[in-house]
Amino acid sequence: MERRYYNRQLETMSREDFRAYQWRLLKEQIEYIYARSGLCQRQFKAAKITPDDIKDWADFRNKVPYTTKLDLLADQEMKPPYGTRLAVPEEEVFQMWLTSGTSGKGQEVHAVTREDFELFLNGTCTMYTWVGWKKGDRVMLPLPLGVTAAAPVHLGGMQRLGLTVFNLGMYDTRTKLEYMKRFRLTGFFATVAYLETLTSEAEQMDIVPLRDMAVRRIMTGIQPYPVPFIDRMRQKWGAEVYDYYGTTQYATACTCENGPVLGDQRGYYHMLEFVAVHEVINPDTGQPAKPGEIGEMVVTPLNKKASPYLRFRLADKVRYFPYDACDCGRPFDCLETGTIARYDDMMKVKGINIWPEVIDEVVFTKEECIEYRGRLYISDDGREKAEVALEFKPGVVPDVKQRLMKLVADEIRDRTGIGFDVRETAEPIPHVVFKVRRWADERQKGLGRT
Repeated sequence: MERRYYNRQLETMSREDFRAYQWRLLKEQIEYIYARSGLCQRQFKAAKITPDDIKDWADFRNKVPYTTKLDLLADQEMKPPYGTRLAVPEEEVFQMWLTSGTSGKGQEVHAVTREDFELFLNGTCTMYTWVGWKKGDRVMLPLPLGVTAAAPVHLGGMQRLGLTVFNLGMYDTRTKLEYMKRFRLTGFFATVAYLETLTSEAEQMDIVPLRDMAVRRIMTGIQPYPVPFIDRMRQKWGAEVYDYYGTTQYATACTCENGPVLGDQRGYYHMLEFVAVHEVINPDTGQPAKPGEIGEMVVTPLNKKASPYLRFRLADKVRYFPYDACDCGRPFDCLETGTIARYDDMMKVKGINIWPEVIDEVVFTKEECIEYRGRLYISDDGREKAEVALEFKPGVVPDVKQRLMKLVADEIRDRTGIGFDVRETAEPIPHVVFKVRRWADERQKGLGRT
């Protein structure tokens, strides 16, 4: 397979040479942060260390303290709006990003200099190059511009690479599809949930993407998905599908030319380790995860000037693999595709730990289902209940709906050991372009009532 490189020198280094290069950047960043960040100075003082104590990777892992979301929120409250970690004069702040707040409490404030932004676009352009987009491709960005990082970063990367950008975030789904058909767009980015929405809406408009559109490459991401989802999207759109993982805190990874699925197995993201140091740790012991193990993502941005931090614990649950698990030859370590989730999204139902992506996989392997919403509650007789409400595609007949609801309930019980009530939604579920939250936990309210 022909390889596509954005920075051939970095992407073809040996692992040993790349780690030496990465270490030089990290040492410079540690010294930069320590000299300018009040938050870092307090952390190092509490740990009784200075940058001189960090002489190798083992020192970095064992001596440098973690930074958490609560640390950043407390720092912002100490010195609004950017916190004591702001390491540049305020007039150098080029953009300000807020985390989307889909998990946990409070929104982190991330100041960005123009240099920060341009350096981060190196990662975005790398991902697009791996996807196969090039100057002149007509691509859609469906995300509305706001105060979160995703839309400006994707837009900036598309513009830098010379793509012809249709920034359609302000339009409804039907209008987006009409533009895609009219202007023969060759690619687009969409979250997993919104890719499903676009596909379903096209069918309702009697648009057959394979027949009526010119899309050749799709980038998706943000959410987990079952393996058959990728093959179904490939068939529906007649396009190659690629996948990425990214956070406001600079954790970034993307599938290479091999794509997110290899046969009937999940493939690999490559972490963009020239943007940040990525660690995968056992969340209980702090020890590095071994190949194939699940752990928590920890990220340290490199070259970040405005709001730097060290060893930020993301609470993202990932499965780690070394760089050579993928045959593309790049020196960047890997994550398993399509399974990244939040540790704090785990639900304890009737004493059993359940991850939402287990339910996702059961539901979204049923082509007749568009979306679902989950609910945990206490019934009037004081019983703990779990419910899944399915939205079906138009035209699915009642007998098929009944069969599918029973099948979903049976598969969820087989996968979790818990009985879920499965029903049809009373009305359509609103489409979500970015991050979707499918579960509502109403049990505390129910306990108060009983």
